[in-house]
Amino acid sequence: MFDFVRMISRRRALVAGITGLSIGLVGLSALRPLSAQSQVQGFTFALIGDLGYVPSEEPWLENVLADLNKDSTLSFVVHVGDLSSPRYGCTDEMQARRLAQFNALSQPLVYTPGDNDWTDCHEGQGVKGFDPLERLAKVRTVFFQGEQSLGKRALPLLRQSRDAAFVKYRENVRWDQGGVTFVTLHVPGSNNGLGRSPEGDAEFDERNKANMTWLRQTFAHAKANNSRAVMVMQQANMFPEIPPFPGKAETPSGFTDLRALLEQEATAFQKPVVLVNGDSHYFRIDNPFRKNAPTGQRAPPSLENFLRVETFGTPNHHWLHVTVEPSDPNVFVFRPRIVSANVIKRN
Repeated sequence: MFDFVRMISRRRALVAGITGLSIGLVGLSALRPLSAQSQVQGFTFALIGDLGYVPSEEPWLENVLADLNKDSTLSFVVHVGDLSSPRYGCTDEMQARRLAQFNALSQPLVYTPGDNDWTDCHEGQGVKGFDPLERLAKVRTVFFQGEQSLGKRALPLLRQSRDAAFVKYRENVRWDQGGVTFVTLHVPGSNNGLGRSPEGDAEFDERNKANMTWLRQTFAHAKANNSRAVMVMQQANMFPEIPPFPGKAETPSGFTDLRALLEQEATAFQKPVVLVNGDSHYFRIDNPFRKNAPTGQRAPPSLENFLRVETFGTPNHHWLHVTVEPSDPNVFVFRPRIVSANVIKRN
């Protein structure tokens, strides 16, 4: 079980004049750099999302993808949603563009949808002529064919749609590597699609049940297989009360059930659990599962075996490098990768 977040003592220059920060999910043990042996025996992967929101940012996104392509050690890349802003992300043209970019990557790419990809495709978001549920159906048709990832090198995936009760949910996938169980949940921002329309609420209810079932099954699988850790990946930030955040918490919240279940399963699992999300465009590693203390008493510790990781998002076009260490009980080390071509020169 790990305790919190550490700084890796070795610092690397990511770009001229910029020092890279290495952050690891670890306990309070002595700080040490990765050994060559652990790098060979472990594996690495990348996390991205919420990039390329306007045409002027397309070159920045291309720089991120080119930087990923240069790293031949990456086992896979995960995109946690938002292909663009709603104005562009809702279009067939943008879906086709992103699909081509994802398939051009040398690594496998796993994608889970964000709110800008379908939930926000309506006039209330300044997007006319689209229906969110029609866009959802199109996203599923375009991005979730076959039983493998996108990218030049396919990664076999287990889809929830193999269960006849959840045949629509091809986007919910799971795979194992290096003793770690990875899972995606279709949980977009904009309150998970709850509260905008009766049709949207009905869709939310059905998808929420699918997500809850998939999460329970994932932890059951991880326990049965003695997984060292579980990583859950989705688009939405389910913790808007943790600052900073550019929006506000909705009532009722579309995340209440899932938050409660994730805390329950992580508590019972007792090994490292990481939730990865995008949505609020603020790179951070924190622990939002905290409890307030009764008046006059000290607050209890946060859930020690849990961390939340949020990827970079526009206007910050960079990516997060993750290492799984085979001999470290804390499992994960996170390193921000600053794309030098996207660094803005400042006076």
